[in-house]
Amino acid sequence: MIRVGRPLKKAWSLVGHGPAGAQIFRNPPPQAFRPEGEDDLPAHAHDGVGNLLPGQWTIGEHGQKTYRTEIGDFHHPIDAVAHRLGDFLRVRGFNVPPSEVINAAINEFNDTHTHGDAHELGRFDSPEWRKIRAADIPPGDSSRLLSNRPTRTKGGTKITMLTNKNHQQTPVGKFVEGGYIPFHRNLKHQLEDMGIPAQEIRQGLKFLDYPWMQPHFLAPQGFLVSNQKQHGADVDEAMMSRGPEGYFGDTEGVHTWEVLHHLPDAFFYPNVKENLQKKGKQPTGLYKAAHAMIDQALQQGIEHIPNVNVTVNTGTLGSPQMINRPLHEILQTPDLREALVKDMAHVPAMMFLFGRSGQGDFKRLYDHMMEKYGASEDMLSASEQAKYLSAGTKGGKGMHESAKRMFALARASGEGSEEGRSRFGEHGISADELQAMGMHHSDALMNQVDRFRTVLEALADHQASARGHEVKRGIGDIPTTVRPGMTIGGYPEMDTETGEYSMPPLDEHMDAYFHQIHDFAPTEAFDPSLSPSPEPQVISSPVQPVSPVAGPSPAPAPTPVRATPSSYPYTPRQQFQQLRPQVAQLNPMQFRQLLEQSGRRRPVPMSDAPLSPYEARMQSTLGDPQQQFLSDYFKSSDSVMDEVMRIVKGGRR
Repeated sequence: MIRVGRPLKKAWSLVGHGPAGAQIFRNPPPQAFRPEGEDDLPAHAHDGVGNLLPGQWTIGEHGQKTYRTEIGDFHHPIDAVAHRLGDFLRVRGFNVPPSEVINAAINEFNDTHTHGDAHELGRFDSPEWRKIRAADIPPGDSSRLLSNRPTRTKGGTKITMLTNKNHQQTPVGKFVEGGYIPFHRNLKHQLEDMGIPAQEIRQGLKFLDYPWMQPHFLAPQGFLVSNQKQHGADVDEAMMSRGPEGYFGDTEGVHTWEVLHHLPDAFFYPNVKENLQKKGKQPTGLYKAAHAMIDQALQQGIEHIPNVNVTVNTGTLGSPQMINRPLHEILQTPDLREALVKDMAHVPAMMFLFGRSGQGDFKRLYDHMMEKYGASEDMLSASEQAKYLSAGTKGGKGMHESAKRMFALARASGEGSEEGRSRFGEHGISADELQAMGMHHSDALMNQVDRFRTVLEALADHQASARGHEVKRGIGDIPTTVRPGMTIGGYPEMDTETGEYSMPPLDEHMDAYFHQIHDFAPTEAFDPSLSPSPEPQVISSPVQPVSPVAGPSPAPAPTPVRATPSSYPYTPRQQFQQLRPQVAQLNPMQFRQLLEQSGRRRPVPMSDAPLSPYEARMQSTLGDPQQQFLSDYFKSSDSVMDEVMRIVKGGRR
């Protein structure tokens, strides 16, 4: 049981936006699981109420398997990695198939694993990657020299999907969330060896920071939303903004420059220190954004500039030097425009118009006004009003998202005394209120409010006119009823007497495809015998799934048994263990022959050229007798092993 209001640090829910409406996504339906020899459908390619999304398999431009539907493309985790990695490499001019880079990462993972025979990863094209087998994430990690992250159960089942970490803290309970990519660090190593800076990798492939791939990477844009904060059974305005474009029906788009005039005077008051110096660092990012947007508006013609004179302080607030000029002159004179931008940056409304207003002075003022006007008995709340609105397009850093929320607050406050205005917009400014919010009060600064408002409203009107938007948009018709169709299907019911939810288990058919932590085979980082086992042991071999495929289904393949190596030198592998020190003495050509003969595809051509950094580390690892497991190198036939031994002993192919 879980009580409402408990704080969370992990995902509260996974909401999908399919044909059945917004739904809690917990696990794939039984039809997604296909017989041996067939790929399962991607874990999230369904509508949330038990129906698969119609589609067909295709091969993408980077060699990834893609399940294509009318909604968009779905992927298994390994294919999602290839898709994004391929785009990443192509942009940087690398003509290398992403599968080769992934295989190299997988090889590094296998070759450095403490228990490689029990946890080896198949290559990119292995059918295991396209089966849905889920588990809680186990402990472990990987580096260039050591891997100990579990990947398989004691029965040999390869885990491909992970459940949410916090299933004890959310009413949704346990659900299948992200993809399992235990080789994530190794893939970073491969990219670094290709000369790509680590920071560039982190920016372009952020998902490689973790061994799991977030669900939105596995589905079309906006189809899945992982909610980090607790919420109820209704769609809130934040969820709407992250869903697919147009999914929740028509909304009114709102831009900062259309509605800036609705801000009350407090947003045009300079929040400075007692010495009238600006707090914190110079907002260079705001300066840059303002100049860029002014330039964009000027390109549409100077006729969009309001025909008004404005007063600009070319000095400081402590030592003002005021000039009064036509706005069109100031905007077309670089020095004067720079002075205007820096002058206006003293007030929160400037950040609202051109910058990131979800923080700092603007956010503090907004939160203060929300307490006063955000909810009343006779009006829809600001959050309900926001469901009728959407952030305008072409917004930088969430600026129009702030416009939507501010305009929703204005509507929630009700109409003001002037036509087209709101009670919120007419809120007066006072010394007591400023001081209560930690803002320095000064009569001299109070006298500047009208000047700041005049200039910024003129700048806003310029932007709106040049971009074809409404200049000084009125408050409009204020909605009076809750927007329909905002319920999230599948949300657990609460016991009204106890205020608690019953956390549902995964659907019954998932017993065949879900594994507990204690099911994993051991590694140096993880002893499953020490893991709690509150639930019955899950059988590794899945029961026969429900399949839409006509005809009799084949029986499931027997569970693979991975034998622990016995003492050598009875087998070719074990004989090789004794010869490993000789690997360090192989020349580049001989070592590359060894890699090729063992079934390793390398992007480096066969030559006597010096070993790459990756090959050099590989040679060092293989030449270390303390490395007991060879995993992916020698898993093929005895004839291949004979060739490998011949190379090690100095022979030629």
